[in-house]
Amino acid sequence: MKAAIVHSRTIGSKQGEEFFVKKRLVFWGLFVCALQASAGNSDCTAIGTRLNDMASNDQQIRQEWNVLEQNSKGTPAEKEALQKRWKVIDEKNLRQLKDIIAACGWPGTAKDSHSAWLLAQHADSDLAFQREARALLVASVKNGIAAARDLAYLSDRIAANEGRPQEYGTQFSRPDRCHLVMEPVDDRALVNRRRLEVGLPSLEEYEAEGRRWFIPADCPAEPSVAQ
Repeated sequence: MKAAIVHSRTIGSKQGEEFFVKKRLVFWGLFVCALQASAGNSDCTAIGTRLNDMASNDQQIRQEWNVLEQNSKGTPAEKEALQKRWKVIDEKNLRQLKDIIAACGWPGTAKDSHSAWLLAQHADSDLAFQREARALLVASVKNGIAAARDLAYLSDRIAANEGRPQEYGTQFSRPDRCHLVMEPVDDRALVNRRRLEVGLPSLEEYEAEGRRWFIPADCPAEPSVAQ
């Protein structure tokens, strides 16, 4: 089973940077409150609240998965049920995010942009939309609204989904509960320079934080990565 970090391709669910684990097989998502407005009549003044609710639900389901993954007694049936709920939620979030962007464009505040980025980051079922979101995010970064680190994560996510090397090393796979494996990068030294430029910690620090967040304490320690 593969996963990839943010969430698990993003390290940690701390303020700012998260360590997301993206499951290649079909996982990701969550949403409890539905948008009733269509693209034609959405109230763009309220998108901040909507995006925040969607992003909170997105993170909640992933936290539930992480807890279940770290529980050695978790059953296949429990995992399957959670994966199904996760998939339904991500699909719903994707539909709603598309409606919001179609009606209102990319969010105009840093906070709302971050929420939209998070949802686009997990829209792995629609690579074409992820590319569109990246283009909007590029413009937002140039306008001084969106965070450059968000663009780094989404760029890497798309690269990993397309089978290309990452530029920032943000995406990891989780083949089992005791291992994190970085998706291919072009060059570790160059990656660390790029990470520094956008305010991200080194790959070595990132990998260590990922293990702290996602690898259970009963797993054996992994050897240090060669510098």
